[in-house]
Formats: sequence, structure tokens, C-alpha cells
Amino acid sequence: KVFGGLDLSARRDLTALALVGASPDGCADVEMEFFLPEVGIHDKAETDRVPWDVWAREGALTLLPGATIDPAYVAEAIADAAARYDLQCIAYDRWRIEDLRRELDRIGCHVALEPFGQGFKDMAPAVDKLEAVVAEKRLRHGGNRILSMCAANAVATSDAAGNRKLDKSKASASGKIDGLVALAMALSVADRFEEEALPSCLAELMD
Repeated sequence: KVFGGLDLSARRDLTALALVGASPDGCADVEMEFFLPEVGIHDKAETDRVPWDVWAREGALTLLPGATIDPAYVAEAIADAAARYDLQCIAYDRWRIEDLRRELDRIGCHVALEPFGQGFKDMAPAVDKLEAVVAEKRLRHGGNRILSMCAANAVATSDAAGNRKLDKSKASASGKIDGLVALAMALSVADRFEEEALPSCLAELMD
């Protein structure tokens, strides 16, 4: 079973899709997809001082036609993932989600979408889970360089109770963390589904 996390961007910014599956050895296997508009990519690479154009040539980054991100292409990527994996659901930030829903409906892709708040309430357990799998060396992402960049840029802020969240506002304009946010959501929603499935499994054993 595979779970997803989607961090949709503004029209010209980085969009990240994380797919997570549990391996028999207890590791979390991660597949990342990143999207940027094709038009202006060389200028963006120079402005951000990030090798977006190089990563696109290497296949780590998908360049979408045009000067803005069309959610139709993101919907197609999700449909492709659903065709390849047993995709249970995708956790999402509410930003521009209705545009994506419309495109998913248009192509007949009916993957469950799970709303995921970006405040301390939802992000705190997600950050805790992400930290745990990294510390325990149970995260496999194939050396994805864009994800590694997002991790290097990430800044966590805490509330008075010590709950943490990944804070985009603390990163620089070119310091993207979208991939890490998407991954944290995917890991957390996978945990959420496992917790919901456990009582039903116990009920079956007792019947």
C-alpha cells in the first residue's frame, strides 16, 4: 500500500508529490516527483542559484509546458501513480486543491484525497514521524537531490507546548522545503490509516 503527500505551489513555484510505501524490512521507500514550469527555467536557476535546469535534464525534475503550473499535469502524474501502485490516499494542503479536484474528475481518477492542515495540530505528529524514520535510518529515497535540498533548507518552529511544524516563511525565497512538507504529510497519513485499520483487525480476530 502506498500513501501520498502533495504540496501544491503557486503558479510558478515548486510543486512536490511524495509517495511512500512500507518495505518488508521496516523501511519507508520514497518516490518523489517535482514540477516546475518549463518557460523561464534557466532564469529561475540563475535567480535561485539552484540548478533546476540541470536537475530537469537528469530526470529529477519534471518541467511542465508553459510559464505556469497547470494542475492538469499534476492530476495526470497522480493518475499514473494510481495505475502503478495500490495508492490509498493523498494528503494535501488546501491551497488550490479545487483546481486539482476538477482535473482528477475530468480524467476519471478517483484517488482519495485527505485534507492535511499546515498548523501545529496536524504538522506536529508529521514532523515527529519524519524525524523518527530519519534518525532510525528507515528512510530510502534513492539519493533524491531535490529532496535533500529541501531537507537542508527546512526550518521548524515550535509553539508554547513544544509542538513543531515546518515553516516555509522562515526559509529564503529560493530555499524550497516543499518536498519535505509533502514527505512529512505522506508519512503521517500512512500512520493515520494504520491506526484506523488496527481496531478492525482486532475485531476480526475476536469474531
